[in-house]
Amino acid sequence: MLKKGVLALFLTVNMFVLFSEGYSQNETKDEDSKYYQQFNPASLIKRLSYENLRNIRLLKAAIINFGGGETEVQKLIDQYADATTLYFSDKIEEAAAKFAENEREIFNAAKKLATDYSTDSSQFLNKSIKRNIEIIMQEDSENKQHRNAVMAKYLDNAKSLQKQANTILNDHKNVGEKNTPSARRLITSINYYRLSKENLFMMYETYISDMELDKDKAKDKEMKEQLFDKMINEDYKADYKKDMQDNKNQVYTENKENTEKETK
Repeated sequence: MLKKGVLALFLTVNMFVLFSEGYSQNETKDEDSKYYQQFNPASLIKRLSYENLRNIRLLKAAIINFGGGETEVQKLIDQYADATTLYFSDKIEEAAAKFAENEREIFNAAKKLATDYSTDSSQFLNKSIKRNIEIIMQEDSENKQHRNAVMAKYLDNAKSLQKQANTILNDHKNVGEKNTPSARRLITSINYYRLSKENLFMMYETYISDMELDKDKAKDKEMKEQLFDKMINEDYKADYKKDMQDNKNQVYTENKENTEKETK
C-alpha cells in the first residue's frame, strides 16, 4: 500500500527541507541586498532569473494538482519568458520590472497553495487524532502496545510538521505587494504539509497492517486495502490518492495510478 517508495519519499523531501533550511539562513542576507537590487536592475535580474525558474519548477506539481492547473503554470512560464526576452533585447529596466512581477505572481501562488494545504492537512489531522483515541480506548485490554506506539509516533510527527508549516505560513500572511519575498519558504511549508499528511497515512497503515483479515494472503491484502480505503474516505476524502502522488511532488494522473497498481 504505502510502504513502497515511502523511504525514497522521505529521503527526497528531507533533503529538500535541509537544503531549504540552509537557504533560509542566507535569506536574511538576501533580504538585506534587495534594497540595493531594486535600484540595480542587473543585480535583480541575475537573482530572479535563477530563483523564479527554480520556484516555478518546485511549485509545478502542487499547482497542477491543487491550484490553477496547467494554465496557471503556463502563465508563470510565459511571464518568465517575457522577462528573459526583454533582457536579451537590452531592455534591462523593463526586464527587471517583469522579473519582479513574475516573482510576485509566484509568491502569491505559493501563498494561496500553502493556505489551502494548511486547511486540508489540519482537517485530516483533526480526524486522525480522534481516530487514534478511539483505537486506544477500544484496545486498552489488548496487547497492542508496540503498534500503538508506532501509530503515536506517526501522529506526533504529523503534529510537529503541521506546526512548522503553519509557523512559516503565518510569517508570510501580512506581506505587502511592494516588498515581495521569495516564495522559497512557502514552498518549504507546502512540503511540511505533505509530510504531515504522509505520516497520517502511515498511521492508518500501521493500524491495519497488524490485522489478519483472512488466512489467504492475497485475500488478506485485498481486504486490508479495502479497509484502508474505507477509513481514509471517512476521515479524509475520497480522492486521497491524488494526495499520495502529490506528497511525492508528482503530478497526479489516473493512468499513473493504474500503472503503479499493475507493477505491484
